[in-house]
Amino acid sequence: MPDKLQGDELEFRNLLAEQKRRLWAELREEIFSQTGSDLATQYDIPQDLGEKSILDMLSDAGLAIADIRRNQLTALEEAQRRVEQGTYGKCENCGEIIDIQRLRLMPFAACCVSCQKEKEGPGKPPGTTL
Repeated sequence: MPDKLQGDELEFRNLLAEQKRRLWAELREEIFSQTGSDLATQYDIPQDLGEKSILDMLSDAGLAIADIRRNQLTALEEAQRRVEQGTYGKCENCGEIIDIQRLRLMPFAACCVSCQKEKEGPGKPPGTTL
């Protein structure tokens, strides 16, 4: 672990574990609320196409949120692995130390702000080819 983070290692371990617990709780709640008896009985009741499309849209939105939570959980697990390996807080791209304030805000961050901006980059205008 970089010298700058040595004293903060326990703080970040706890922060990562707490965020992981919170995300799991949110994901479980979303899944169970989606599969609850109310939703299941709604599909058994004859509906017009407008009501059916709204239910489909809500179901898709729930799945999208669950997928976002899954990606966040994966990122948190990878951050925990980096803590164990002693590489937490070091940018995976350039090797520089990630700012402590960034890690407190986004404890699963794997890149410094500069490298993250490069990764995300500006969108390419329509019609751009490689």
